[in-house]
Amino acid sequence: MNFIAMQIIDSGHSQLMAKAMDSYSLRQEITSSNIANIDTPGYSRHSVEFESALQEARKSGKAMHEVNPSISETGDEVVLENELLEMADTQMRVQLVTRALRHHYDTLQTGITSTTR
Repeated sequence: MNFIAMQIIDSGHSQLMAKAMDSYSLRQEITSSNIANIDTPGYSRHSVEFESALQEARKSGKAMHEVNPSISETGDEVVLENELLEMADTQMRVQLVTRALRHHYDTLQTGITSTTR
């Protein structure tokens, strides 16, 4: 496969979507950890920041696919209802990214083979 073909297949868009999937997977792990430690004395809620870092990268002109998620301790106590809402929100984001990736690769397939699934 030549260099141009690889650039199309592994574009900034697909790299950003892959980074988003990794970030949302990390967010699900951290949220699960928060729930598991809900009764642990002295435990403080942790969160994963990704979307705000993307917005900052966009404003500064940085390549968005180079943005990495960060884990921070919020200092707040864990509230089960909030963590369950976070899990549901993250799952919806995963579904959105999955659809975007599917559309991206379907478009590539159509361009390469001139056929659709």
